[in-house]
Amino acid sequence: MKDQFVIAYLADLSMTNEVVSHACFLARMLNKGLILLYVEDSHHHNPTVAQATPTLLQIEAAHPDVHPAHVAMKGNTREVIDALPTMLNGVIAVAGVNSAARRGSPTHPLQVLHLFGGCKIAYLTVQSLLSDPTVYTHVGYGIDFRKESKEKLIWASYFSRFNHSHLTMLHFNYTDEGLHTKWHNNVRFMNKFFNGLGVTYNQQSVSGHALFPETLVCDTAAHIGCGLLISVTTDTRDLDIIEWFAGTQERRTIRNPHHLPVLYINPRNDIYVLCD
Repeated sequence: MKDQFVIAYLADLSMTNEVVSHACFLARMLNKGLILLYVEDSHHHNPTVAQATPTLLQIEAAHPDVHPAHVAMKGNTREVIDALPTMLNGVIAVAGVNSAARRGSPTHPLQVLHLFGGCKIAYLTVQSLLSDPTVYTHVGYGIDFRKESKEKLIWASYFSRFNHSHLTMLHFNYTDEGLHTKWHNNVRFMNKFFNGLGVTYNQQSVSGHALFPETLVCDTAAHIGCGLLISVTTDTRDLDIIEWFAGTQERRTIRNPHHLPVLYINPRNDIYVLCD
Protein backbone atom coordinates (compact mmCIF):
# COMPACT_ATOMS: atom_id res chain seq x y z
CA MET A 1 0.00 0.00 0.00
CA LYS A 2 1.44 3.37 -1.05
CA ASP A 3 1.68 6.31 1.32
CA GLN A 4 0.89 8.98 -1.28
CA PHE A 5 -0.90 9.00 -4.62
CA VAL A 6 -0.94 10.51 -8.07
CA ILE A 7 -4.51 11.59 -8.81
CA ALA A 8 -5.81 11.15 -12.36
CA TYR A 9 -8.80 13.48 -12.53
CA LEU A 10 -10.99 12.06 -15.29
CA ALA A 11 -13.57 14.85 -15.45
CA ASP A 12 -16.22 13.85 -18.02
CA LEU A 13 -14.29 10.80 -19.33
CA SER A 14 -13.61 12.57 -22.64
CA MET A 15 -9.81 12.65 -22.14
CA THR A 16 -9.30 9.44 -20.21
CA ASN A 17 -6.44 8.08 -22.33
CA GLU A 18 -4.56 11.37 -22.30
CA VAL A 19 -4.79 11.85 -18.55
CA VAL A 20 -4.05 8.25 -17.61
CA SER A 21 -0.97 8.06 -19.85
CA HIS A 22 0.69 10.95 -18.00
CA ALA A 23 -0.56 9.85 -14.58
CA CYS A 24 0.86 6.34 -15.02
CA PHE A 25 4.24 7.82 -15.94
CA LEU A 26 4.24 9.99 -12.81
CA ALA A 27 3.21 7.09 -10.58
CA ARG A 28 6.11 5.02 -11.88
CA MET A 29 8.57 7.90 -11.69
CA LEU A 30 7.67 8.86 -8.14
CA ASN A 31 6.98 5.29 -6.96
CA LYS A 32 3.56 6.39 -5.74
CA GLY A 33 0.13 4.86 -6.05
CA LEU A 34 -2.41 5.92 -8.65
CA ILE A 35 -6.01 6.89 -7.99
CA LEU A 36 -8.51 7.41 -10.79
CA LEU A 37 -10.81 10.17 -9.57
CA TYR A 38 -14.28 10.71 -10.98
CA VAL A 39 -16.76 13.24 -9.62
CA GLU A 40 -20.38 13.29 -10.70
CA ASP A 41 -21.06 17.01 -10.51
CA SER A 42 -24.43 18.55 -11.37
CA HIS A 43 -22.64 21.69 -12.58
CA HIS A 44 -20.97 19.73 -15.37
CA HIS A 45 -23.83 17.46 -16.45
CA ASN A 46 -21.32 14.62 -16.79
CA PRO A 47 -22.09 10.87 -16.61
CA THR A 48 -23.32 9.41 -13.36
CA VAL A 49 -21.10 7.36 -11.07
CA ALA A 50 -22.89 4.22 -12.26
CA GLN A 51 -22.24 5.12 -15.90
CA ALA A 52 -18.58 5.97 -15.27
CA THR A 53 -17.68 2.93 -13.16
CA PRO A 54 -17.27 0.39 -16.02
CA THR A 55 -14.77 2.72 -17.70
CA LEU A 56 -12.83 3.12 -14.45
CA LEU A 57 -12.70 -0.65 -13.98
CA GLN A 58 -11.44 -1.09 -17.55
CA ILE A 59 -8.62 1.37 -16.88
CA GLU A 60 -7.65 -0.46 -13.71
CA ALA A 61 -7.44 -3.75 -15.61
CA ALA A 62 -5.40 -2.19 -18.41
CA HIS A 63 -2.59 -0.98 -16.12
CA PRO A 64 -1.72 -3.80 -13.72
CA ASP A 65 1.86 -2.58 -13.27
CA VAL A 66 0.75 0.53 -11.36
CA HIS A 67 -2.25 -1.10 -9.64
CA PRO A 68 -4.61 1.88 -9.96
CA ALA A 69 -7.66 2.17 -7.74
CA HIS A 70 -10.67 4.32 -8.50
CA VAL A 71 -12.71 6.71 -6.43
CA ALA A 72 -16.07 7.75 -7.88
CA MET A 73 -18.41 10.05 -6.00
CA LYS A 74 -21.09 12.68 -6.26
CA GLY A 75 -20.20 16.15 -5.13
CA ASN A 76 -18.77 19.56 -5.87
CA THR A 77 -15.63 19.03 -7.93
CA ARG A 78 -13.75 22.04 -6.60
CA GLU A 79 -14.38 21.00 -2.99
CA VAL A 80 -13.16 17.48 -3.77
CA ILE A 81 -10.00 18.80 -5.44
CA ASP A 82 -9.32 21.14 -2.52
CA ALA A 83 -9.43 18.10 -0.21
CA LEU A 84 -7.16 15.82 -2.27
CA PRO A 85 -4.13 15.92 0.09
CA THR A 86 -6.15 14.98 3.18
CA MET A 87 -8.92 12.87 1.65
CA LEU A 88 -6.82 10.80 -0.77
CA ASN A 89 -3.22 11.54 0.25
CA GLY A 90 -2.70 13.08 -3.17
CA VAL A 91 0.66 14.61 -3.98
CA ILE A 92 0.08 15.59 -7.62
CA ALA A 93 -2.97 15.62 -9.88
CA VAL A 94 -3.28 15.29 -13.66
CA ALA A 95 -6.07 17.02 -15.58
CA GLY A 96 -6.97 17.03 -19.26
CA VAL A 97 -7.36 20.31 -21.14
CA ASN A 98 -9.39 20.69 -24.34
CA SER A 99 -9.48 24.17 -25.84
CA ALA A 100 -12.36 23.13 -28.10
CA ALA A 101 -14.55 22.03 -25.19
CA ARG A 102 -17.68 24.02 -24.49
CA ARG A 103 -17.39 26.81 -21.94
CA GLY A 104 -18.14 25.35 -18.52
CA SER A 105 -17.01 21.86 -19.46
CA PRO A 106 -14.63 20.38 -16.86
CA THR A 107 -11.94 20.09 -19.54
CA HIS A 108 -12.23 23.68 -20.79
CA PRO A 109 -8.99 25.54 -19.92
CA LEU A 110 -10.66 28.23 -17.83
CA GLN A 111 -12.77 25.68 -15.98
CA VAL A 112 -9.71 23.56 -15.18
CA LEU A 113 -8.00 26.61 -13.68
CA HIS A 114 -11.13 27.40 -11.68
CA LEU A 115 -11.49 23.84 -10.36
CA PHE A 116 -7.82 23.70 -9.31
CA GLY A 117 -7.68 27.30 -8.08
CA GLY A 118 -7.54 26.24 -4.43
CA CYS A 119 -5.58 23.03 -4.97
CA LYS A 120 -2.91 22.39 -2.35
CA ILE A 121 -0.88 20.02 -4.53
CA ALA A 122 0.82 20.50 -7.87
CA TYR A 123 -1.32 19.72 -10.89
CA LEU A 124 -0.24 18.75 -14.38
CA THR A 125 -2.38 19.93 -17.29
CA VAL A 126 -2.14 17.90 -20.49
CA GLN A 127 -3.63 18.35 -23.95
CA SER A 128 -2.48 15.16 -25.67
CA LEU A 129 -1.53 11.54 -25.15
CA LEU A 130 1.90 10.73 -23.71
CA SER A 131 3.15 8.47 -26.48
CA ASP A 132 6.85 8.89 -25.65
CA PRO A 133 7.81 9.17 -21.94
CA THR A 134 11.29 10.38 -22.89
CA VAL A 135 9.84 13.86 -23.48
CA TYR A 136 10.01 14.29 -19.71
CA THR A 137 13.78 13.97 -19.78
CA HIS A 138 13.99 17.71 -20.53
CA VAL A 139 12.15 19.98 -18.10
CA GLY A 140 11.99 23.76 -18.25
CA TYR A 141 11.07 26.32 -15.63
CA GLY A 142 11.27 30.10 -15.56
CA ILE A 143 12.98 32.06 -12.81
CA ASP A 144 12.12 35.73 -12.71
CA PHE A 145 12.22 38.49 -10.10
CA ARG A 146 9.17 37.32 -8.18
CA LYS A 147 9.66 35.37 -4.95
CA GLU A 148 7.03 32.86 -6.16
CA SER A 149 9.54 31.61 -8.76
CA LYS A 150 11.31 29.69 -6.01
CA GLU A 151 8.25 27.49 -5.49
CA LYS A 152 9.05 25.71 -8.77
CA LEU A 153 12.36 24.37 -7.52
CA ILE A 154 11.14 21.45 -5.42
CA TRP A 155 9.27 19.90 -8.36
CA ALA A 156 12.15 20.61 -10.73
CA SER A 157 14.37 18.70 -8.31
CA TYR A 158 11.98 15.74 -8.26
CA PHE A 159 12.24 15.34 -12.03
CA SER A 160 16.02 15.61 -11.84
CA ARG A 161 16.39 13.17 -8.96
CA PHE A 162 13.73 10.59 -9.82
CA ASN A 163 13.69 10.76 -13.63
CA HIS A 164 17.25 12.01 -14.28
CA SER A 165 15.68 14.83 -16.27
CA HIS A 166 17.81 17.57 -17.77
CA LEU A 167 16.74 20.91 -16.26
CA THR A 168 16.78 24.24 -18.07
CA MET A 169 16.23 27.47 -16.18
CA LEU A 170 14.69 30.10 -18.48
CA HIS A 171 15.12 33.78 -17.69
CA PHE A 172 14.92 37.29 -19.02
CA ASN A 173 17.89 39.65 -19.05
CA TYR A 174 16.65 42.46 -16.83
CA THR A 175 17.97 45.94 -17.54
CA ASP A 176 16.24 47.42 -14.50
CA GLU A 177 18.72 47.21 -11.62
CA GLY A 178 16.07 46.51 -9.00
CA LEU A 179 14.49 43.66 -10.96
CA HIS A 180 17.90 42.22 -11.81
CA THR A 181 18.86 42.19 -8.12
CA LYS A 182 15.65 40.36 -7.16
CA TRP A 183 16.19 37.84 -9.96
CA HIS A 184 19.82 37.34 -8.93
CA ASN A 185 18.76 36.66 -5.33
CA ASN A 186 16.33 34.00 -6.57
CA VAL A 187 19.12 32.39 -8.60
CA ARG A 188 21.40 32.37 -5.56
CA PHE A 189 18.68 30.63 -3.57
CA MET A 190 18.20 28.12 -6.39
CA ASN A 191 21.91 27.35 -6.55
CA LYS A 192 22.11 26.76 -2.80
CA PHE A 193 18.99 24.55 -2.86
CA PHE A 194 20.13 22.50 -5.87
CA ASN A 195 23.70 22.13 -4.60
CA GLY A 196 22.37 20.54 -1.43
CA LEU A 197 20.54 17.93 -3.52
CA GLY A 198 23.21 17.37 -6.14
CA VAL A 199 20.97 18.78 -8.88
CA THR A 200 22.43 20.51 -11.92
CA TYR A 201 20.83 22.69 -14.59
CA ASN A 202 21.53 24.73 -17.69
CA GLN A 203 20.15 28.16 -18.39
CA GLN A 204 18.54 29.75 -21.41
CA SER A 205 17.74 33.42 -21.89
CA VAL A 206 14.33 34.44 -23.20
CA SER A 207 14.14 37.21 -25.78
CA GLY A 208 11.41 39.76 -26.26
CA HIS A 209 8.93 41.70 -24.19
CA ALA A 210 5.34 40.68 -23.65
CA LEU A 211 2.35 41.61 -21.56
CA PHE A 212 2.45 38.03 -20.26
CA PRO A 213 6.13 37.01 -19.95
CA GLU A 214 5.33 33.38 -19.06
CA THR A 215 3.93 32.89 -22.55
CA LEU A 216 7.38 33.70 -23.96
CA VAL A 217 8.92 31.31 -21.45
CA CYS A 218 6.50 28.62 -22.62
CA ASP A 219 7.29 29.29 -26.29
CA THR A 220 11.03 29.17 -25.62
CA ALA A 221 10.73 25.96 -23.60
CA ALA A 222 8.91 24.29 -26.47
CA HIS A 223 11.39 25.65 -29.02
CA ILE A 224 14.43 24.19 -27.21
CA GLY A 225 12.77 20.80 -26.82
CA CYS A 226 11.45 20.79 -23.26
CA GLY A 227 8.78 18.19 -22.66
CA LEU A 228 7.39 19.93 -19.59
CA LEU A 229 7.09 23.45 -18.22
CA ILE A 230 6.85 24.04 -14.48
CA SER A 231 4.90 27.20 -13.70
CA VAL A 232 3.40 29.05 -10.74
CA THR A 233 -0.12 30.42 -10.99
CA THR A 234 -0.97 34.02 -10.22
CA ASP A 235 -1.78 34.79 -6.61
CA THR A 236 -5.32 36.17 -6.78
CA ARG A 237 -4.49 38.47 -3.88
CA ASP A 238 -1.89 40.25 -6.03
CA LEU A 239 -3.78 40.75 -9.31
CA ASP A 240 -2.92 44.02 -11.04
CA ILE A 241 -5.32 46.07 -13.14
CA ILE A 242 -4.17 44.42 -16.40
CA GLU A 243 -4.75 40.92 -15.03
CA TRP A 244 -8.22 41.86 -13.80
CA PHE A 245 -9.26 42.81 -17.33
CA ALA A 246 -6.99 40.77 -19.63
CA GLY A 247 -6.68 37.63 -17.54
CA THR A 248 -3.71 35.87 -16.01
CA GLN A 249 -0.71 34.26 -17.69
CA GLU A 250 -1.89 30.73 -16.92
CA ARG A 251 -5.05 31.32 -18.97
CA ARG A 252 -2.72 31.39 -21.98
CA THR A 253 -0.03 28.85 -21.11
CA ILE A 254 -2.57 26.15 -20.18
CA ARG A 255 -3.79 26.08 -23.81
CA ASN A 256 -0.41 26.67 -25.43
CA PRO A 257 -0.32 25.78 -29.15
CA HIS A 258 2.68 23.48 -28.64
CA HIS A 259 0.58 21.13 -26.47
CA LEU A 260 3.38 21.36 -23.93
CA PRO A 261 2.30 19.85 -20.59
CA VAL A 262 2.37 22.46 -17.85
CA LEU A 263 2.82 21.61 -14.18
CA TYR A 264 1.17 24.32 -12.10
CA ILE A 265 1.80 25.17 -8.48
CA ASN A 266 -0.55 27.49 -6.65
CA PRO A 267 1.28 30.00 -4.42
CA ARG A 268 0.10 28.88 -0.98
CA ASN A 269 1.54 28.64 2.50
CA ASP A 270 0.08 25.14 3.00
CA ILE A 271 1.20 23.41 -0.19
CA TYR A 272 1.69 19.63 0.07
CA VAL A 273 4.79 17.91 -1.32
CA LEU A 274 6.24 14.42 -1.54
CA CYS A 275 7.38 12.28 1.37
CA ASP A 276 10.68 11.13 -0.14
